[in-house]
Amino acid sequence: MERAPQGSSQGVSEAGESVGPALEPSPSLSAWISDASGPGYASNFFVDDAGKRREGDDGGSPPEVGPNTTPAGPAGEVPDDATKQDADLDPYLIPKACEAALEGHAKAVSSLAVDRSGSRVLTGANDGQVHIYDFAGMKKDMRAFRKVSPTDGGHHVSALSWSPSGDCFLAVTTSAQASVFDRDGRSLGQTVRGDMYLMDVRKTKGHTAGLTCGQWHPTDRDACVTSSEDGTLRVWDVESLVQKTVIKPSLGKPGRVSATSCAFNDTGSLVAGGMMDGTIQLWSAAGKAAAKTGKPGAKLPAWKLKVQEKQRWSYNSRPGQTARGAHGEGSEITGLCFSGDGHTLFSRGADETFKVWDLRKFGKPVKSFEGLPCNYASTGCAMSPDQQLVLTGVSSDQAGNGGALLFFDTSSLDLVRTIPFSRSVTAAEWHPKLNQLFVGMGDKSFGEAKILYDPELSERGALVCASRAVPRRDALGLNAKPVIYAPNALPMFQENWSKKRERDLKDPKRTKRPDPGSHLAGRGRDGKVGASQKSILTQHLLETKGQLRGLGDPREALEKYADGKSGIILNAYQKTQPKPIFQEDSEEEEEEGGQEGGPERSARKVDPATGMYV
Repeated sequence: MERAPQGSSQGVSEAGESVGPALEPSPSLSAWISDASGPGYASNFFVDDAGKRREGDDGGSPPEVGPNTTPAGPAGEVPDDATKQDADLDPYLIPKACEAALEGHAKAVSSLAVDRSGSRVLTGANDGQVHIYDFAGMKKDMRAFRKVSPTDGGHHVSALSWSPSGDCFLAVTTSAQASVFDRDGRSLGQTVRGDMYLMDVRKTKGHTAGLTCGQWHPTDRDACVTSSEDGTLRVWDVESLVQKTVIKPSLGKPGRVSATSCAFNDTGSLVAGGMMDGTIQLWSAAGKAAAKTGKPGAKLPAWKLKVQEKQRWSYNSRPGQTARGAHGEGSEITGLCFSGDGHTLFSRGADETFKVWDLRKFGKPVKSFEGLPCNYASTGCAMSPDQQLVLTGVSSDQAGNGGALLFFDTSSLDLVRTIPFSRSVTAAEWHPKLNQLFVGMGDKSFGEAKILYDPELSERGALVCASRAVPRRDALGLNAKPVIYAPNALPMFQENWSKKRERDLKDPKRTKRPDPGSHLAGRGRDGKVGASQKSILTQHLLETKGQLRGLGDPREALEKYADGKSGIILNAYQKTQPKPIFQEDSEEEEEEGGQEGGPERSARKVDPATGMYV
């Protein structure tokens, strides 16, 4: 943490070393920037590591870090004796005594947003990442607790905006779809992408080209607006993520012109849009009812009928007010900001200008500031909490001079303060509750957000984190990698798969084989008797009770049950052929029988009862 550079010629790092030259005014600024530093940039103040503000020469006691505890007067104002000293230093009371850095992005921080309570900060960069910081849990090192990517493909983050309730935020990237996240960075969905093949962009369900800007409605939690390169602004229903109103800008000549920026006024009744042709247009946020194409019952082409059935939104193509040639044609209008008085509009352009507009006489700017380098399409402008100042950023020039944050008085319309930085300033916000400045900056290879605060003027926010020391880590275990030991995962505790396979093959339940029964081949096991020679003999002895008896001739055993009756076959021939006549052997069979069986075969007789050889 370091003291913000105040009127010095170079930036200062934490070690006190010079980090680069401060912003040098361009020739076009020299006429009115000479007194921009003003009072309050004395060099006899410095900030220690604890975040305390000390005086260098007078030896006075340093004030404690924390919010201002000076009692307020009857009307809620600080007594004169308490503010007199601060007014001598800086009549605008800009909190710039100390600074803290939110680092971590690989490219320039293009957008940032702080919720209304001041407890969480969002930073989006050209590296496609959104970092979420929580002041309640951050330490002095200022690390993000969550990093999210709104879309795949590394699209640049164009805009970030919190909902009025602070429970979710809108992330707009250079893709055609805006993303909605909850407070903790969990995705809630994306807007609908339109059909790029429809010529009339008013009839598409969403944007058909990359987004350029977006903002949540200041009072309605369920509404937000986005602008796109397809030349339209669309008001969305966040609850269902479908569009409610399509705003088609009015063009001076035929063609398609990109919408580069958009913004609501403080009440949400007006929407302002900046176009690539240099015009600024204003519309009513309510829009008009969508015009119907065709009468009931009319015959329409199928494709036209399909589009008509799906159209559930209104559109507005006639702006209430238009400022032609507000900025250079072909250059982007990078930021729009409404004042709290309801009739003042500020615009920032890539043509290196910053202009003030009166909505009551919108045709011509009230005042224009030129020669303000702007190298990033997301460079915007913001109001101070008391609406007394408007601030915008300046990019570094080709000569190597750094960027700066400029403060303009809304009453006198003069540049009153300049805070230089070593890199281009791309985004800025002054939080009313914390009274702290959040500044986004960076270049092609580095991005960070600075928090400027004053221990006597600011409350909470960075003050709380500055007093929390980072826990010390053990030097021995700093580089130690955590190892999880799982004994069952070691090879020595693993089961041999070959043995397990053999055991499974023997299990009939696992292999789904039928049970072989009570007898097994080989030796008996598992309570079952084996089928070896010895076991068969043992079973036979047990069945016969040890008595071996021969059955003799099986023919004689069968004849006991015949009772002298003839066989079943001969009963059919008792009347027609009482005496059986059998076929005699042929000469060939006799010769074969003589060779094989000899005389015994020819001498065999046939039993007339059974028809079998005897």
